[in-house]
Amino acid sequence: MKHVCLAAAALLTAATLAWAGPTVAGSWTMNVEGSPHGTMTAGLTLKQEGTKVTGTFSTGHSADMTVSGEFADGELKLETPTEDNAKIVFTAKLKEDGTLAGFLSSPMGDMKWTATRAAGEKKD
Repeated sequence: MKHVCLAAAALLTAATLAWAGPTVAGSWTMNVEGSPHGTMTAGLTLKQEGTKVTGTFSTGHSADMTVSGEFADGELKLETPTEDNAKIVFTAKLKEDGTLAGFLSSPMGDMKWTATRAAGEKKD
């Protein structure tokens, strides 16, 4: 009986590791609505380990900014400090079509954003 329980536990562990679920890892093209300059295109490059997410937010108007946060239950939450300690906070949901949609809050106000994976990026 002990061997059966150990075998069942090993199979359950292997199945859990094999199913990683959806991921936000990869390169994204963002469209941010409501910026002081109108709609803005930006880049978001993310790495994911479990629920932990790190990466880079690139606007093209300033230096790239580091982001960190989590992706759990289909929801992405990221933030990045700026040089003057004002945070930019990103929230979004991963939609069924593989896109992200949400809001970002910054010292310039709250803005709506959407993102699509860069061409050739895998969507899970």
